[in-house]
Amino acid sequence: MKKIQLLALFFAASLATTACTDFLKEKPLDFVTPDQVTDPVFVANGALNALASGSMFRYGPFPNLWDYDSDDATGPSWAFGDVGAGNYQSYWGIDTGWNGPYTLIHRCNFGISQINAMSTADAAAKQNALGQLYFLRGWAYFLLVRAYGAVPVFEKAVTEGAEPQQPRVPVKDVYAIVIDNLKLAEANLKSTKDAGYELGRPSKGAASSLLAKVYLTMASGSLPGGQVTVRGGKAFQLVGGKKVLLAPQAITHTKTVVAGLEGLNSAEYFKLARDKAQEVISSGEYFLFPSHAEVWTVANRNRGEHIWALQSISENPDFGNEISLFRRGRIDPSKADQLEGGWIGTSYQWYRNFEENDQRITDGVLHRWKMWSNTQFHYYPLSDSSVVKGVDNSPAAVAKRAKYGYLPTDVSALDDGRIGRLRKFEAVSKNTVTLGDFHFPLLRYPDVLLIFAEADNEVSNGPTGAARSAVNQIRRRNGASEVGTLNQQQFRSFVLEERRRELALEGDRRWDLIRWGIYLPVMNAIDIDENNVIKRRQQKHLLFPIPISEVNANKLIGGNNPGW
Repeated sequence: MKKIQLLALFFAASLATTACTDFLKEKPLDFVTPDQVTDPVFVANGALNALASGSMFRYGPFPNLWDYDSDDATGPSWAFGDVGAGNYQSYWGIDTGWNGPYTLIHRCNFGISQINAMSTADAAAKQNALGQLYFLRGWAYFLLVRAYGAVPVFEKAVTEGAEPQQPRVPVKDVYAIVIDNLKLAEANLKSTKDAGYELGRPSKGAASSLLAKVYLTMASGSLPGGQVTVRGGKAFQLVGGKKVLLAPQAITHTKTVVAGLEGLNSAEYFKLARDKAQEVISSGEYFLFPSHAEVWTVANRNRGEHIWALQSISENPDFGNEISLFRRGRIDPSKADQLEGGWIGTSYQWYRNFEENDQRITDGVLHRWKMWSNTQFHYYPLSDSSVVKGVDNSPAAVAKRAKYGYLPTDVSALDDGRIGRLRKFEAVSKNTVTLGDFHFPLLRYPDVLLIFAEADNEVSNGPTGAARSAVNQIRRRNGASEVGTLNQQQFRSFVLEERRRELALEGDRRWDLIRWGIYLPVMNAIDIDENNVIKRRQQKHLLFPIPISEVNANKLIGGNNPGW
């Protein structure tokens, strides 16, 4: 019988009086035959480990495929010249978007059949392990259908006899499979309140949260009309041969229907999304941390508002990742005060979509650092120049200088090194290593609150008190003003902008623009950003290209996505 390789990653937790601390232990590689697998937890771990492995998150294609291609992401041309500029097939990791989820699906299919065949295993352990596999399989198909449209579906593992060549299944049918798997996950998974729940694993609340997100994706994608206002447009203009930054403009776009979702009853799915999000809210399992900074600490991983996150181990070749290195930068161990990395950040337009005292920019963005092996400190944003140089001596400027430590000798410029480096990516155990342990957030409670607000606004033909309350919980936590009286279209737009602010570089922005049918006009309104990242897009960019190897090998797939 063909041997398989499984990695076992065990999670454990100890409860202290002030915080939960989770830790991971690696078990050495085991080579086993399927008939030797008798532990359902071991089987579930084999699927969970696909996330941290080179198949998905270890080297960066995940989450970079989610974040490079949006209106807000920016950085140097060497990093953004492929996916970030719409040249998807030039990116070395583009095939990971397809192969990673299918690797996960294969492991889930194998695991489900093996666990169902176990006759002596503990019934509760079997049930929870099956729930995790259904959850991961549903999530994997969700990643595939929103990125590629119609995709092949495998009901069992290829190693167990499934024909490797499968035709594409229509988009609506793939979504039905996603929903079925997540409902099975809900029915089998432990709640975070249940005895024996292990931190870091998918839970019933995670399944419900993801199901709400799936319903919302289907609802907004199928809505046949409507408008969304986005703050964006041209990033700069040339004056005397020099770039001058432009403030974001409110531009209203008319949405289009996502291909494959035509004819769905969007009102029904908005109601499903609202009600499912309300279930999660009413469960009392999750809460917002009091401040933005508290969200992003090592001590607060896997608790509070962190519903489900990537689990990782610092400096571990199997379970480490480069997410913090790429998105905030590490401290160069040979130059103790120098940052190295930080190549993926946010644009000036994103930064200027906040109120002045919103913690997501005051505490959530790095304002002063050293880099490029020079002795001077660099500051961000460039618009703080008068504050840094001491020209502005207003009380607000004095307070800002004190908070960020600005000195008149600090320097800045409009270039791809001085971008919005988000401090959420500082939440690692050791900030001097390449392979860190950033727990990338895959589901956070603010996402659920905003799903509820968005869906309730559509169901009720305008914002209710409950919808405004959901949004204002997030805004109060961040020190921002509360949302006031708005009509349906204004509130819809406000919620999408709030998602943009709260969930920045967490793998959501591209998909929010896609599902609302405004990706093309939003990107094309920018054209090219301040770091010369090309944002122009065509119809073909609504879907990723299927790997050429898959198109050549699978004679039933019917060719690549349009334009590729």
